[in-house]
Amino acid sequence: MFMEIAAAALCAAAGDSAAAQIAAARDAFNRAIAEKDAEAIAGVLADGVLLVTGTDSEVVAGRAAQVDLWRTDFERPDRLVYVRTPECVSMSPLYPIAAETGAWRGAPEKGGDDHVGGIYAAKWRRVEDRWRLEAETFATMSCGGALCPDGARK
Repeated sequence: MFMEIAAAALCAAAGDSAAAQIAAARDAFNRAIAEKDAEAIAGVLADGVLLVTGTDSEVVAGRAAQVDLWRTDFERPDRLVYVRTPECVSMSPLYPIAAETGAWRGAPEKGGDDHVGGIYAAKWRRVEDRWRLEAETFATMSCGGALCPDGARK
């Protein structure tokens, strides 16, 4: 119980302007994924951003590498549209950084019951009056339909 209370206390207050800016950047990232807008994604990422994928823990290092990954993904006929839903943004009292945690979900662009999802953690840094995404780590925790591994299908 104490840990839950402590964790909740770390989340930024609803009126926190920095947390609101991070939420806006996250919304822009989600929108860019849905709209297949690689340039908009590039605008959110820090130069040295790191991505650790949810299932196989592939590490994608750097803005250019991540943007290339998204461009390739956007061309796939079976691509998934990913949405990250923040649950907590914690602002550092020491440095211009923030930690974001939440849930993520990927589902086929064309709809249906197939999906994959889980939890994520992200680190943001304020650079030249903009919040930039420095790192994201995903863990796959749920699935549905054809996106489930054989042993997880019901």
